[in-house]
Amino acid sequence: MKQIRKVVLASASAMALSTPAWAQDEASADEASSEEIVVTGTLVRGVEPTGSKVIGINRSAVEATGASTVTQLLQTVPQFASFGGLQAPTGGGNSVTTNRPNLRNLQAANSNGSSTTLMMVDGHRIVGMGILQTSPDLDTIAPGAIERVEIVPDGGSAIYGADAVGGVLNFITRKTFDGIAVDGRFGFADNYQTWDANATIGKSWDGGGIYVSYNYSQHDPIYGIDRDWVRTFPTLSSAVAFPVTALTCPTPNIQILSGNTPSPNVYGLPLTPTAGAKLNQPNQCDLSDFVTIYPKERRHAVFASLTQDLSDSLSFELKGFFMDRTQRQGNGIFTSIQNVGTGSNQLNSPYRANYIINNAAESHRVSFGWGGVDAVRQEVHLRAWGVTPTFTAKFGDNWRARLMLNYGESDTLVHSPTFNTTALTEAIKAGLFNPYNPTDPATNNAAALAVISNWETFGQAKQSQLQARAILDGELFQLPGGGAKVAVGVEYMRETLRTQKGDVIPGAQNFAAPAQVVNGVTLIPAASAGLPIFRAGRNVKSVFGEIVAPILADAYGFKELTLSVSGRFDSYSDAGDTFNPKIGLTWKPVDYLRFRAQWGRSFAAPSLANAAKTDPASASWGSGQGFTALVNAAGIGVLTGLGYAAPTGANQNVLLIRGGSDNLKPQKAETWSVGGDLDPFPGARLSLTYWNIKFRDFIAQPGFSNPVNFFQNFQQSYVIIPSLDTAAATALIANALASTSSTSGTPCSPQPQCVYVVEFANTQNLGKFQQAGFDFSASYTTNTSFGSIDFNTGGTYILHRRQSVSATAPLIDQIPLGFSRLRLRTSLGAQIDKLRAQVVWNHTAGFSFTPTTVGVPGFYPDQSEYGAFDTVDLFFKYDFGGAGATKDLSLTLGVSNVFDADPPVRYLTQPTPSQNGYVNGSTVGRLVQLGFSKKF
Repeated sequence: MKQIRKVVLASASAMALSTPAWAQDEASADEASSEEIVVTGTLVRGVEPTGSKVIGINRSAVEATGASTVTQLLQTVPQFASFGGLQAPTGGGNSVTTNRPNLRNLQAANSNGSSTTLMMVDGHRIVGMGILQTSPDLDTIAPGAIERVEIVPDGGSAIYGADAVGGVLNFITRKTFDGIAVDGRFGFADNYQTWDANATIGKSWDGGGIYVSYNYSQHDPIYGIDRDWVRTFPTLSSAVAFPVTALTCPTPNIQILSGNTPSPNVYGLPLTPTAGAKLNQPNQCDLSDFVTIYPKERRHAVFASLTQDLSDSLSFELKGFFMDRTQRQGNGIFTSIQNVGTGSNQLNSPYRANYIINNAAESHRVSFGWGGVDAVRQEVHLRAWGVTPTFTAKFGDNWRARLMLNYGESDTLVHSPTFNTTALTEAIKAGLFNPYNPTDPATNNAAALAVISNWETFGQAKQSQLQARAILDGELFQLPGGGAKVAVGVEYMRETLRTQKGDVIPGAQNFAAPAQVVNGVTLIPAASAGLPIFRAGRNVKSVFGEIVAPILADAYGFKELTLSVSGRFDSYSDAGDTFNPKIGLTWKPVDYLRFRAQWGRSFAAPSLANAAKTDPASASWGSGQGFTALVNAAGIGVLTGLGYAAPTGANQNVLLIRGGSDNLKPQKAETWSVGGDLDPFPGARLSLTYWNIKFRDFIAQPGFSNPVNFFQNFQQSYVIIPSLDTAAATALIANALASTSSTSGTPCSPQPQCVYVVEFANTQNLGKFQQAGFDFSASYTTNTSFGSIDFNTGGTYILHRRQSVSATAPLIDQIPLGFSRLRLRTSLGAQIDKLRAQVVWNHTAGFSFTPTTVGVPGFYPDQSEYGAFDTVDLFFKYDFGGAGATKDLSLTLGVSNVFDADPPVRYLTQPTPSQNGYVNGSTVGRLVQLGFSKKF
C-alpha cells in the first residue's frame, strides 16, 4: 500500500505546488496504516481511484506559493480557472458573494446557483453559502487543520453525487495533533499589505486525541489607480465627436440635445466667459481608478477535532468548523447621465438657465459623477459553521461500517450602497441637486444628498444542510490479482434556503419605510412593506456502490490489471431522479509504466437559488428610443428573416420577464480520460492525460442583452405580439404579468397593440458545452552531497472549447474569443542542509481574439493578438533544528512576481471598469512575504 502514500502525500509533481505554513509536517495517525486511507475518487479503503489521476498536495510541499488562504493556493493550479489571477468574491449587488472552485473553467465567474466543481471536507459536503449561490466558500476550513488537499479533475458524480462535473476538491483534515504550533506571515507590495497567523493546539493519547486550530488573515484592497496596467482606453462613438474615456466625472460635461438625441459636441464645465473656448475640451476621467481589482478582506476560521476508540472494533470522531469573513469591494463613484430641459422625458432643472450655450430654450445631456471612491461598493459578511460526528465499526479483518451525520448552517449578508434614481430625478427637478455642479454645497441641499445616497441593494441568505450517510465496505472474494473490494452505501440530504433581497433604505428591509421628504418635496415615496422573504427546501435520497476488481497481477505479462465499476442513484424531491455510472481501468505492463482510463457520467442539480420560490419573476417595460435602437439597429434583420413584421412607431415596446424557474432539470455531463505514467529512471516521473467533457442542459438566463443572439438563438424565449390575434396577445401579456411579483418601468398603452415582443428571460436549461485537452507533468528528484535537487513542471493544454447558447444553436469555438490554450507551472528547487531554495515560473500562453479590436488613431492600434503572462516566484526556508528555542523553528522568505510583471495589455473597454486595460491574468505585483513557524 505504499502507492497510496505516494498518491496522496507526494509533492504534486504535476504542479510543483506549495501552500501556506500549515505547521510542521509530522505524520498523522491516519498515515500509519494505509489500509485505512480512503483516497478521493473512490469509496474503497486502501486503493487508488482506478483510472483517474489524483493531484495530492501536502503541507510540506506547498509553502512556497506565498498563499495565505486556500483560494490563493488554487490560483497556482493550472487546472483551475483562477490560475495566474486574483480570485475574489467580487460582483455587483448580490451576484457574487463566495469564492467557488472552478476546475476546467466550466462556469462563468459570476454565474448563479451551484458549482460544477464539488468541494468537500473529509469526503463529505459542507453547507452552501451566498445569496445567489448555494456552494461552499473555498476558505471555510482553517489552514492549520488541513493535512492534505486532493484534487481529482475527472467527473465524480458516480461516487459523490451532484456538482462533480469538472472534478472534485477534497480537504483532508488532521486526524490528531500533539503540542502547540504557531506560524504567521507578513507581506507587502506597492500600496498593499497582507497578514495571516495560525495557531494549533492539541493533545494525543492512546486511542484518540483532540485539537483546535485557529486562523486569522486579512489583506488590503488594491484600487485600479494603484496599478498602472489597470486603465480605460478611449473609445470612438458616433454620439461624441472625439475619443472618450468617460464623461461621468466629478466635474461634469454637457451636450446640447435635439429632442433626446445629443449633439456630438461636448462642453466641459465650468463654462468660460466664451463658451466655445471649451468646445470639445471635456472633463474626462478613468472610472477604473476608483474601483478595487482586489477587495479588502478579513477572515477568522476555527476547526476542532475529537477522536476516540470506544473499543477494539468501534471508534468515534467529531469534527466541526466555524468561519467568519468580511469583504469590501469598492465599485467607484456615483455616476449618472440626465437629459435636462423642457421636452418629454427630460428634467427641467432651475439651474439649466445658468449653463446656456446658444439659446435659452436649449436642452442638455449632463454627464456627471460625485461621491468618494467607495460610494458604490459591495460589503459581504459571511458566517458558517458545521459539525460532523462519525462512527466507524470493524467487522473481522476486512469489513468496515461508517455512519456519518453532517449538519451545517450559513448566513450571508450583503450591503451594496448606491444611490436612489427616483430621489435623484426628483431632487434635480426641485432644484435640490445641481447636476451641473454636484459638489457645490451652495446649490446642493445636504439633506437631499443624504436621502439620494441613503440607498442600497440588500441581500441576506440563510442556508442549512443535513446529511446522513452509511457506508459498508470490505473484501468480497479473491481474484488472481488480489481481493475484490466493494463499498455500498445510502445517503439522505436535506437542504434549505431562505433569501431576502432587493433595493431598500438601509435598515428598512423588514418594515415599511416612511416617505423621504426634503423641503416639501417627496424624494422617495413611502414603502408599503419590507422586502419579502422567500424559502425553499428539498430532500435528496441516494444509493451508491463501487467494486474494485484486481483482475491480474504478475501474470500473463501484466504487473497489474484493475477494473472498477461504480454507480449512484439520486432522487431529488424537486428535480427528479438521475443515475450516474463510472468505469475505471488501470493497467501496468511493467513496474515503471502505468496506463489509466475512465469513463463516467456526472450532473449538477438545479440550485435552490435558481428556483422561482427564492428568485421570483419580475417584469420590466422598455419603450421609446432605447428599444427602437435595440431592435432596429441590431435585431430587425433577424426578425424579418424569421417572417416577423418590423416594429412601428406605435408598438416599439417590450415586456421583459426575468426570474427563477421551478421546472429546471439537472445539468448533465459525460466525461472520459486516458493517460499514462512513466518512471524512466529512479527519481523521475512523466505523466500525460487526455480528458474530454461534454456538458449539456447548463442552467443560465438567455442572453437578452444581445438582440441578434437572443432573437436568433432563443426563439423559444420570446413571442412577437403582432404575430398573434388580439385575444391571444391580451391573454399572453396578462398571464405573463400575473406570474411576476414586481414590475418596473412604465407600461405602454393601448395594450396589446403597443407591445412588440414579450421576452421570457427566466433561468432555463440552455445549450451545450464541450471541452477537451491534455494534462501533463514531469518531475525529477536526486540526492546530492549537500542535500537534494528537484525539478517539477506541469500544466494543461486545451485542444478545443465549444459552446452553444441554446439547445438549437450551433456549437461555436470559444478559443478565438479570448481563451489561452496553455497554462504551465515549473519549479526548480534545492535542499541545502537546512535551507530550502526554490524558483517557480508561472506561464499563461497568449492568444488571438476575434473580431479584432479596432484601434483609435493617436491612442492605440488595432489589436487581435494578446501576449503571454509570465511571472517568476522565489522562496527560501531555513529550518534551525537543534534543541531548545530553535527546535522546530523555521523562517521563510517568499517573493512572488519577482520582476513585477504586468498582465498583457487589452485595449477593449469592458463593462466592468476593474477589468479594463489588461487580460490573461492579474497580480498584486511584486509581493514580499516574511514568515515563521514554531512547534512547541
